[in-house]
Amino acid sequence: MTQTNPSFNPSPRYKSKKGWYKDKPPKEKGGMPTEVEIAGPIVIENKFIDPKTNTEKVIITDEDQKEIVESSDILTTQKLPSLMKYGFSINEKYTKDLGYALQQMRNQLPISYLYEGVGILETPFGPIVSLSEIYTTKEFDNKSPSDAICDNAYDLTPKGTFDNWFNMYLKEVKGSLLLELAVVFGISALVTSFLKHKHETEFAGIIFSFTGQSSTGKSTAASLAVSVAGNPTKGNETLFRNWNATRNALEGYLSNNFGIPIVFDELSSATFRDTTGLLYSITEGQGRQRSNVHGEVKTPKNWGTSVISTSEYSIFNDSAQNDGLRVRTIEINEQFTTNATNADNIKKAVALNYGHVLPLVAKYSVMQSLQHLRKY
Repeated sequence: MTQTNPSFNPSPRYKSKKGWYKDKPPKEKGGMPTEVEIAGPIVIENKFIDPKTNTEKVIITDEDQKEIVESSDILTTQKLPSLMKYGFSINEKYTKDLGYALQQMRNQLPISYLYEGVGILETPFGPIVSLSEIYTTKEFDNKSPSDAICDNAYDLTPKGTFDNWFNMYLKEVKGSLLLELAVVFGISALVTSFLKHKHETEFAGIIFSFTGQSSTGKSTAASLAVSVAGNPTKGNETLFRNWNATRNALEGYLSNNFGIPIVFDELSSATFRDTTGLLYSITEGQGRQRSNVHGEVKTPKNWGTSVISTSEYSIFNDSAQNDGLRVRTIEINEQFTTNATNADNIKKAVALNYGHVLPLVAKYSVMQSLQHLRKY
């Protein structure tokens, strides 16, 4: 009868933040097994059904900085080595063992629901607030079979500290009515979305138009406004965009945004002349009706948030002069910053410290109100 070494374990095992290991059998009878590393830190954090493709996807992390989303078939022996292009470490000699272990890890997870969008989202289990983190109501927690996952197209991850942002506010903003208003306008995006959710306002969002010459600080004020929610610098996933885009692209920037303020900078760079239809769409929260190649009507893009526009001239110059647009737009043509130093200090501070204020509003104001609403 062959006697096995009780310390020998042929199954892969995970050591938190270190990696995956397994034992190689001893080379000699009575010898000790040899532990080998078969991969670095790789964890299946969550799994969900993608509503667009109806396929299962998994969220893979290294318990540190990396987080990727892939179809579940990435865990097959053939595809697993492709994780190395994301910086994961894998010993290809043991891909079969690693793939099976990761599939076992995946099998232990419940299927999560994927919700598209940011801000206040209505789900089958009750409302949630999706920012850099997801805030859920007791109703959602009691009804939902699993945690929520939200597909977020913006950079809302907080940077720096709230204290640094608030110190800038006390030194550079407090006492300046227009700069204080800019902060209020940024916060109002989530509040307006909440009021729309409660059916207490007809408008899905408001347009705040900052106009004036280049030295008036309008772009600085716009950056300050959106810094309450996320990245206020120019970029692909930031909250500071440009009017120089097609109407379809602008609607795409806003799609599924229900409470995150966004800037469209420099209206004079817009590629279209008549802005009437787009401005109505922005405030109504619905994109233009379009059809596919077969003539079938596509589902229009939807949103409900505040948009801050900057321009050297009035936003009404290239639009129809009617009351419908004016009641949906607040336009300010004033000097926002006191001087160049004031503007520079604000720009530097918000570029390094952002995304801290709106989560506080969500946690201590909006969420409390949502909880209260569901009791009655």
